[in-house]
Amino acid sequence: MRRSRAFFLLFPVLFLISYSCGLKGPKATIAEEKKIITTYPFGDPDPVPILARSRNAAIYPYFRFDGFSSAGRDQEWKVVRLENEYIKVFVLPEAGGKIWGAIEKSTGRDFIYLNEVMKFRDVAMRGPWTSGGIEFNFGLIGHTPATATPVDYVLKENDDGSVSCIVGGMDLPSRTQWRVQIRLPKDAAQFETLSFWYNPTPLHQSYYHWMNAAVHAREDLQFYYPGNQYIGHGGDAHPWPVNEKGIDLSLYRNHNFGGHKSLHVLGGAADFSGGYWHDLGFGFGHWSNFDDMPGRKIWSWALSRSGAIWEDLLTDRNGQYVEVGRAAAFPGNALERHRHTLHAGSLSALCRGHLERSLVSGQADRRHGSSQS
Repeated sequence: MRRSRAFFLLFPVLFLISYSCGLKGPKATIAEEKKIITTYPFGDPDPVPILARSRNAAIYPYFRFDGFSSAGRDQEWKVVRLENEYIKVFVLPEAGGKIWGAIEKSTGRDFIYLNEVMKFRDVAMRGPWTSGGIEFNFGLIGHTPATATPVDYVLKENDDGSVSCIVGGMDLPSRTQWRVQIRLPKDAAQFETLSFWYNPTPLHQSYYHWMNAAVHAREDLQFYYPGNQYIGHGGDAHPWPVNEKGIDLSLYRNHNFGGHKSLHVLGGAADFSGGYWHDLGFGFGHWSNFDDMPGRKIWSWALSRSGAIWEDLLTDRNGQYVEVGRAAAFPGNALERHRHTLHAGSLSALCRGHLERSLVSGQADRRHGSSQS
C-alpha cells in the first residue's frame, strides 16, 4: 500500500498554521444542508447502449446523457459544509462528491473556485460536467463518469477535533472501489484529501487518478510550479516557465496567444505547487508527496473568444477559471494511458493537502523555476 499526503493552501496561512497549532481552539464543525442552486439540468439518458456508439464506448455499462438546457431553474441540492475558524469547505455528494468550493473567512474570498450555479455541459466521458471546485477522477482517462451523479457519503467528527466527509463509490467499467476523505483540521486554514482506491478484480486496471482543482483566472495570477519543462496533451515538450519565444507562461495574462493551454510541468521533484494573485495579496497552494503524485497540470481556456464562450457556457457570474491539477501519474495522454497500472488485488492510498493563505513573507518573490520544497 502506498501513502502520500496533499494539501491545498492559501498564503497568509503558513503563518496562521504555525501560530495556531499550539493553541487550543474550538472544534471544527460539519453539517449537511439543503441549498437552492440555480441549475441548468441535463436530459434523460440515451436509450441506445453506449457500445453502439463510437464515442466513449469504453465506459460501458454506463450510458450517456446528451440533452443540455440553456435555461436555469431553482433546484435543491444536498451540501455538506465543513468549517473551522479560518475556512469553509463545501461538498456536493449528489454531483460526484466533488468539493464545490472553499472560502477563506476573513476575506470572504474563495481560494478554491466556487461556481454559484450548476451549469451542466457536455464535457465528461458520460456527458454532463460542471466547472469549479475539485473533482475526483479514477479509472479511465478523462472526466470520470460519476462526476455529475450521486455517490455514497458519510460525515464524521474525529477524536482530534477535525471533521471529515468521505465520498466514494464503484467505477463500473473497472469494477474498482474508490473513496476520498475530505478532512478539515480544527485549527488551520487548510484541508486534506485522502484517497483510497482498491482493485478487487483479477485483472490489471488503468491507474488514472487526477484531482482537478479550479481557481479564479485573473490577469494578476502567477503560477508557482517547480520545474524546467512542460509537455502538452500530445507529449510535445517545451521550456518552463519561459517558453521558446521568451513568453513567461507562469503569468496567466501571457496565455493570450493560440488556443487553450494544457501545461504538464516536469523537471522539478518538489512536493509543493501553487499560485498567487498579486493585486489581491492572496494565493493558494497544494502539497503532496512527489513520489506518489508526480503529475502537475495547469489548464486554461484560450483568452480569445473561443475560450471566453466557455465562461458563458459554464457560469453566470463567477468569471473564468483555471484548473490546477495533481495526479498519481506522469502527465501527457500517451503516458497516462499506457504506462501506469493498478494491479489486480492492489490498493492505493494517497493524501493531498489544500491550503489557503493571504501572504507568506517572501512567497510571492520565489522563482517557481528553481524553488524546491
